[in-house]
Amino acid sequence: MGSIYRKNDKWYVRFKDGHGRWRDTATQATTKTEARSLLHDLEVQSDRQRRGLEPMPEHRKQVAFGEAMDRWKTEVGSRLRSTTIIGFAEKHLRDELGPLALKDITPSRLETLLNAKAGELAPKSLNHLRAHVHRIFELAIRRGLFTGLNPAKTVPRIKQPKKLPQYLKAEEVPLMLTALERRWRPLFATAVYTGMRKGELLALRKSDVDLKTGTIRVGRSHGSDTTKGNREDLLPIAVGLVPYLREAMAASPSELLFPRQDGTQHRPDVALHKVLRRALGRAGLVEGYNHVCRRKGCGYTARKSHGVPEPCPVCGMKLWPRALPRPLRFHDLRHTTATLLLKAGVPLATVQRILRHSDPAITTEVYGHLDVEDMRKGLDQLHFAEPEPK
Repeated sequence: MGSIYRKNDKWYVRFKDGHGRWRDTATQATTKTEARSLLHDLEVQSDRQRRGLEPMPEHRKQVAFGEAMDRWKTEVGSRLRSTTIIGFAEKHLRDELGPLALKDITPSRLETLLNAKAGELAPKSLNHLRAHVHRIFELAIRRGLFTGLNPAKTVPRIKQPKKLPQYLKAEEVPLMLTALERRWRPLFATAVYTGMRKGELLALRKSDVDLKTGTIRVGRSHGSDTTKGNREDLLPIAVGLVPYLREAMAASPSELLFPRQDGTQHRPDVALHKVLRRALGRAGLVEGYNHVCRRKGCGYTARKSHGVPEPCPVCGMKLWPRALPRPLRFHDLRHTTATLLLKAGVPLATVQRILRHSDPAITTEVYGHLDVEDMRKGLDQLHFAEPEPK
């Protein structure tokens, strides 16, 4: 039976390792409860090592964080559907933490790093970094490369302000589709009519579409044989989507439904948001216009609500209005599908099935909102008689 004790303002744990030898180890625990929790974890790990369920600790001088990163990349990263997090971690963790021994990375050191990155990264990205450090340490602990408390465990997640989803109104969808280049219309129409994710759309094959039964089989995502929810689903085809699907099937030179013009699959980072915003600008779905004077040396610019050319108030030359499209992402077309269905009175449970959320709570949290006009209509139902004058 192991024990914990405090010495020189540090918590120590005494336990039998996988070889049956007693070890006294300084920890990063700051409370008695944390020290007891760490002791329990180490005793469970040692027991599993003695029974051959986990490898024995590797005898090394010190394992650097960079080495643990490489270990995680080899064992876990190679199985990931997307390697975005690997490149992201290489950019933001390798130089700062890579040379350090695992034992030297404390919660305060990790917090200092995240605070230093706050100027260039959004809260969501900082939380991704914290989570990745946590994953690397968890693997290091399981492989016997590190004995101690995972420093990321006590570093709090950064709170993110919740934003309402951006979406197109029902009357704006046809304007957007009309403004798109012809070759993009079937893809964007399918996105709006089905709420499918970008990766799922890019992985669709002609054989996934059955116009006779009126269904689309969604069973894979870009570069993966599974979707985000790791399952296969059937989505009904709306009547308005049929012409777009027929056009896509006739135009595609390969088995893919929405390939590049040479028939190959689009890259996962294809900039569909730029295609969308160009269409929004042409459709007049904008936040305003930048009126710029192109005369050399003038430099006049002004933001206005209209796109009508006007003379420059400085030099008299005609100003060139440039549309500032609404900052919608391609994923916001999925939000558009969900929001318009809810506004049309479709039950939340049905919307959850269409979006294929694994947990209904996700649908409720993201889409269970009403915009100001919806709330106004609801509140207008309240009517009370005015009090009689005294």
